[in-house]
Amino acid sequence: MQFKLSLVAASLLATLTLTGCNDDSSSTTTTPDVENPSPETGNPDTGKPDTGNPTPDNNVITIKAIDGYLASAEICIDRNNNNACDKDEKLTVKTDKNGEAKISKEDAKFNIIVSAKASVTSDSDKSGKLGNDFQYIVSASNNIENKTISVTPFTTMAHTKDITLEALASELDLPLNTIAGDYVAQKESDDNAQKVHAIARSITTTLPTTIASIDADKLVKTTTDISKILDEKINNKENLNNINIEFDEKGQAVSKEIYTTASYFAAGEEMWAVSLNKAFATQEGIDHAKVISANTLEMTRYNTGKTTTGEFTINGDAIVSDGEADTFIYMTHDVSLAVPQNDGDLILWSKKDLRNKEAVYAETFANKTLFYISDDSTSDNPDPMMAKMTFTNNTVIITEEGESMEPLSWKINGENLFIDFPEGDKDMNFKIMAKDRNLLITEDSTVKNMFGMFVANEALAKDLLTKWKASSN
Repeated sequence: MQFKLSLVAASLLATLTLTGCNDDSSSTTTTPDVENPSPETGNPDTGKPDTGNPTPDNNVITIKAIDGYLASAEICIDRNNNNACDKDEKLTVKTDKNGEAKISKEDAKFNIIVSAKASVTSDSDKSGKLGNDFQYIVSASNNIENKTISVTPFTTMAHTKDITLEALASELDLPLNTIAGDYVAQKESDDNAQKVHAIARSITTTLPTTIASIDADKLVKTTTDISKILDEKINNKENLNNINIEFDEKGQAVSKEIYTTASYFAAGEEMWAVSLNKAFATQEGIDHAKVISANTLEMTRYNTGKTTTGEFTINGDAIVSDGEADTFIYMTHDVSLAVPQNDGDLILWSKKDLRNKEAVYAETFANKTLFYISDDSTSDNPDPMMAKMTFTNNTVIITEEGESMEPLSWKINGENLFIDFPEGDKDMNFKIMAKDRNLLITEDSTVKNMFGMFVANEALAKDLLTKWKASSN
């Protein structure tokens, strides 16, 4: 999203201009894919999209994947009971925007696995796509008279502990009818459902990528810890509907707000923004934004002190002004990314002040593989690149375009990540501007306005790179 003063004068008479793009890089603003599921999302028996009013069929069962409602999640029928999604067990049907998909009654007699995929699956609790992979599972049951089977973090816990949902509800001291049902829909009439939904959201952030990797006892303990934290918030009269409990690199619980695009830009909200394209970042610097009234955004540019205002609307995951749209492809409290429509750019938005760097720890990098993305260009036309970085406790191997460098030493130098390159090459000396559990935004301490990001998930990294490149074409 570019807030260029030249465009401001031309389009809004010295008020804010927002430019951006939609998810598929077309020139028209569209509602996100989740609102219009692909033909894959529908009735597997007919191969046709689900219209939302399917013809009653005694041989069809509806499954419902709930954190919030997970859309475009994959479904596997675990016929060999190995708690894994084998290639021949994956269905062509995917969940729709309500987290629902139709499967045969025969398939419903097996364990059912729902796989959420980074950059593909979306969650009704928040805008953009997910930044990590995880799986839910529900145990096979001969009792499938109920036409809807929920697949949730709670069914996953019960399955991996090999206990019933009744036993799990007792262990967690949560009502069975709430954890066994659609707790998102129940929130309107069930006081317990708000807490259960917040627990589900929060424990999902702790899940590994596969069912087989779940430590069931540890997951239940984590759930109990989260439940106690939420009880404190309930006692303090806090609204749990937009709260996520997460755990940082040190294992400390932190409370983070979650957003849809509409709530992100609600009246009274404020945030900071900067281009990840070096040329634009140099021209524009960091902007502070505040929604001063419904659909009116006030922007202050720090490098000039100039303040402008402009009108906007929200269309799905996009913020639209003067016919142009920025689509948010990823959104959390600290790191949100939007792709502009025409400017060849990727914009970082954050609810934290981007002028203040984040604490960085060895645990953030040690024994992890991260994917680094930055703009190699110094012009308005970005040239995004990606490198794989494999860290041990003290060395890192950097691989770009299939070629790997010799191991380099790295350390946390003060509050920066320092990577020591051979003599004659420029060292990396990064401060962390913003971070969440999936993304770390960096600024080169030796090159002003040179930003980049570390991405934990390879699929998300590739998708971000693709969208950034597509926006420049």
